[in-house]
Parts: sequence; C-alpha cells; structure tokens
Amino acid sequence: MNKASMRAFVQDLSAMRIYIGISAALFAIGIAMGATGDWLDAYLAGQLEPLRSMVERLDAMDNAQVWMFLFIFINNFVKSVFVVFLGALFGIFPIYFMVMNGMILGYVAATAGESGANVGQVIVLGILPHGVLELTAVVIAASYGLKYGMLVSVELFRALRGGGSPAALRAFHGTLRRLVSFLFFALLAAAFIESTITYFLVRG
Repeated sequence: MNKASMRAFVQDLSAMRIYIGISAALFAIGIAMGATGDWLDAYLAGQLEPLRSMVERLDAMDNAQVWMFLFIFINNFVKSVFVVFLGALFGIFPIYFMVMNGMILGYVAATAGESGANVGQVIVLGILPHGVLELTAVVIAASYGLKYGMLVSVELFRALRGGGSPAALRAFHGTLRRLVSFLFFALLAAAFIESTITYFLVRG
C-alpha cells in the first residue's frame, strides 16, 4: 500500500467504526460464551481437534516453522477474505465467524485455567504477540462483511419496491482492494510472529 492508499484506508476505517464496534462486540460475546458455557465444551473441542491434528503433523515435518508460517498465513488470509465476501449473504457468516472464534478463544483460556496454567501468561505469551495484528485484521474483515450484508439487504429491499441505486455498493466495492492489501500484509506479519516469536515463547 502506498501513502495515498494508506490514508484512504484510514478514512475507510473511520467510516466503518460502527461496524468495527459491532464486530468486536460479537467477538467479546463469543469469548464470554466459550469461557462460561460448559454445555459447549464438547462442540468446541471438536472444532479444535482438526487444527490440533494439523499442528501436530506440521510440527513433525522438516522445517516445521516454515510450514507453520505458510499454513497460518494462508488459513487466516483465506478465511478473512471469505468473511468479507460471504458477508453479502445478509451478514450471517461474519456474525457466525466472530462469535465462533471468540468462543474458541474463551474455551482455550478457560481450559488452560482449569488445567492449572496461568491464564494471564498463556494470553501474554501465546496470544498477544501475534494476536494484536491477527485479531485486529479479523475484526476489521468481519466489519466489512457486516456492512456488505447491510448494503445488499438495503439494495434488495429498494429493488423490490421498484427503486434503489447501486451507488453505495459501488463505493463499497471501491474500498475492497485497500482492505485486501491490508489483510495480506497484516496477516503475513502476524503469521511470521506466531511461527517465530510466539513459537519460542510458548515452547520455551
């Protein structure tokens, strides 16, 4: 992103602040549900199992950190882009995505606490180094997905009433290249930190 694109992206984010707030609130609700909803434990454990198995397979490979970096980046980037564009389906997927990711994080923290681990240390060493960038990118991606869903819903409603104009959607589409560029570089940096700094902090 050049300087002009960065300035435009900052302006985009300013206009998106309500949706960013909603996205962050959904994530926080998910964390609370995952940390306190014992009835969800079996479901969340099942959601984590494929990821745990993948990490174990990558860890057993030569150049494990390189493979982890690639897996983390591709997984997070593809999911973040999907959450934006699938948001066009009335914003349902971004809502699910943020609540589910929050639930998984809350569940992991609660499980660590129940096993006797220092939850604060788990968060500071295992999540915070890369999480600042990764979670910021995910929250922003979901906020765009929510807005996309709102715009599509409004346009469909107007079209059913015989009116409407795609101007708002065209303007929104014009912001997506800047968003995808941000997601690419933010998640690339987050994946690098997670596969190096976080990797060493967690494993000692």
